[in-house]
Amino acid sequence: MTSLRILVHRTDESLDDEIRAAVVSLSDSQTVLHFQGDLRGTVTAAENFQPSLVLLEIADDLEATRTLVEESLAVVPDATIVGVYDVDRLPPSETESTMMMRALRLGVEDFVRRPVIGNDLEQLIQRRLGPRKKKKLANAKLVSFISNKGGVGKSTSAVNVAVALAKDHPGRVALIDGSLQMGVCAAQLNMMPRVTLVDAWEQRERLDEELLRQLMTTHESGLELLAAPESAIDAAEIDEAFFSRILLMARRLYDYVIIDTFPLFDRTVMTILDLSDQAVIVVENVVPTLQTVRGFFDLLSEVNFPESRQRVLLNRFTTRGGSPGIGDVAKYLERQPDYVVPFNRNVVTAANTGTPVVMTSRRGAASAFRELAKDIQSLEVREAPSFDTANEANRPSSEQGAYESQNSLGSASS
Repeated sequence: MTSLRILVHRTDESLDDEIRAAVVSLSDSQTVLHFQGDLRGTVTAAENFQPSLVLLEIADDLEATRTLVEESLAVVPDATIVGVYDVDRLPPSETESTMMMRALRLGVEDFVRRPVIGNDLEQLIQRRLGPRKKKKLANAKLVSFISNKGGVGKSTSAVNVAVALAKDHPGRVALIDGSLQMGVCAAQLNMMPRVTLVDAWEQRERLDEELLRQLMTTHESGLELLAAPESAIDAAEIDEAFFSRILLMARRLYDYVIIDTFPLFDRTVMTILDLSDQAVIVVENVVPTLQTVRGFFDLLSEVNFPESRQRVLLNRFTTRGGSPGIGDVAKYLERQPDYVVPFNRNVVTAANTGTPVVMTSRRGAASAFRELAKDIQSLEVREAPSFDTANEANRPSSEQGAYESQNSLGSASS
């Protein structure tokens, strides 16, 4: 029987009874619990107690959480930091996903909801500690393709760039079709996936990296696709918290993650942007489109998505029919396009036949897509911890033994 040490930092002492009740269902482990309610006592306990898990109650004061995480890891660097939260106690201005995003930046690795139940705690321990494996850093490069207008070739661009990457890194590139209402990535790859994001949602209680990999569909280029649902109705229940979980799992599984999005600035797109190392904004040199893009740039600024992480892809560029030239486009955008993809009828044909143009050509539009793929390979990755959200199901616990430490670590509960 193995020994498991859990250090709990909380201000709400009712959490103690929840955790005590949860650990009795843990199998094949002798669990030692230690509770603390103040920062200094928790850090001292971490140093002396050397826990495998540190459960931190997530409160309004995230700066205190930052200090706890940093100081705890300084004295017990191999511990897993887990946030414990009550969704009903979140501030009205904060959603579950935004809380998670903020906590992730502070170093929290995983989450469990209150009330804490045995099934949730056991799954958390299995994910993080059993069998104990060396943690793989979340170092994949996440690049999203976005637009404020449909029909500009955003999905076509995402598909071609993803395929170009996959040809250089087969099995190491994921394309996630986040256009939940109208995903077309599978069709543009001439694929008919048996599973989609809906299947991942339906398996969310047991979803882990291994299962996510099984839900991917492999393309002949070596690209792995997680397809959008077949209908918007099927996608209705998928929320931004779940989507962030998918992306963070993919970040651990692959070297490159490309995300297509729906041209609507909603919470899901904001979650995608929050996790993206770079966002490629796709536009056309059509005056009405260019006139609205400036407002889209302003919106990105309002949500604090920095220009340094933005790239502008001018798609289907042509000067026929009086379309604006590159200089005129730059004036409309108040910035130079980073990539210019020339108009090419072969791209449309390729999309219709399900054979991306980068698989059949090396010139024109295909060359531009490869240039972007090459730049993504040299992209610097932002530091971003990864997590798995907790099982949302509430199930009764079975019973087994547990005990709490009774030593000189401070005010341990009994």
